[in-house]
Amino acid sequence: MKLIRFTLLKFNIAIENPKEVSKMENCIFCNNIYPEQKIKETENFFMIFDINPIQKGHLLIISKNHYANIYDLPREKLHELIDLEKSIIKIIENNFEVLGVTSIKNNGHSMMEGTHFHTHIIPRYIKDDFWTNQKVKQHSLDSHSLCSLLNNV
Repeated sequence: MKLIRFTLLKFNIAIENPKEVSKMENCIFCNNIYPEQKIKETENFFMIFDINPIQKGHLLIISKNHYANIYDLPREKLHELIDLEKSIIKIIENNFEVLGVTSIKNNGHSMMEGTHFHTHIIPRYIKDDFWTNQKVKQHSLDSHSLCSLLNNV
């Protein structure tokens, strides 16, 4: 397997799939986040406010490396992400008058073009109509096949 290695911002990144290189070059998370936007950084992630928030306090946790899917993240980075999410949620729930927090992970082809894997942290309030305002076109999915596949995990 041939690795392509290059540097974006301050990160030295190795890519197995050459198609990912052009995606990274156009990724706003890899190229257009400025230090003053970052609220917090860990070894592998940084946090910013969403530029189009659903609710005040809507945060994004973004991986420093370009991963298209959550399943591409190494296990130790996933653990770091979950620990970071827990800390953020605890801070929000213990210091602000919120009902709770919704955590949404965007990955794969469902993401906005020009981004990579990231997590939304959205403060929630009583009667905030969060789910009421979601307009989703329903598609069929064979739930029996899904259950069968999940039982093999």
